[in-house]
Amino acid sequence: MEEHRYLKDFVIAISVIMLLVFAIIDYYLYQDVAKVPQDSKWKTMALGEDLMNKIQNIETSIADRKQFAFTVQKDPLEQNLIVKTKTDILKEWQEQVRNMIRLTSTILPETGKKAASFSYKGETKEYFIGDKIAGRKITDIQNGKVTYVYNGRKGTFKLQPIPEKPQIISEKSKKKVEYNW
Repeated sequence: MEEHRYLKDFVIAISVIMLLVFAIIDYYLYQDVAKVPQDSKWKTMALGEDLMNKIQNIETSIADRKQFAFTVQKDPLEQNLIVKTKTDILKEWQEQVRNMIRLTSTILPETGKKAASFSYKGETKEYFIGDKIAGRKITDIQNGKVTYVYNGRKGTFKLQPIPEKPQIISEKSKKKVEYNW
């Protein structure tokens, strides 16, 4: 029994000595770390030169993209498919109709000036021979047809109706709901 008592004291002494040694080592390691300033010259060497350049390029790219206004109408996940809602399609159709130069009627009186009615930029106006519409000078007005000169080239407008709405947004295409009871 006495043999074990010395062994027990020996283990406790070794444990206390090891604890003191670890505390001293920890203290000196902490002192070494505390000596390193925040902006150490070794800080940049933690990463390789190439890796640091790549990270900086990525950071500048991200900063550039934050300031860039994307105007792409394509869904990046689908190739060459434009993602549009019915409202977008309707607005696009309205803008197309609004911006087209459309001959709506011709007026050929027996006496007086020949006139043509054009719908352009959301307005319908009357024009006469010699007038200009969107840079095109009207040279002749005939029944359902207007001749013009634009940049030295002759061209004609013919009577045309408003283009039909795309089928997806037209009221005609609304299907009656069929219930499967």
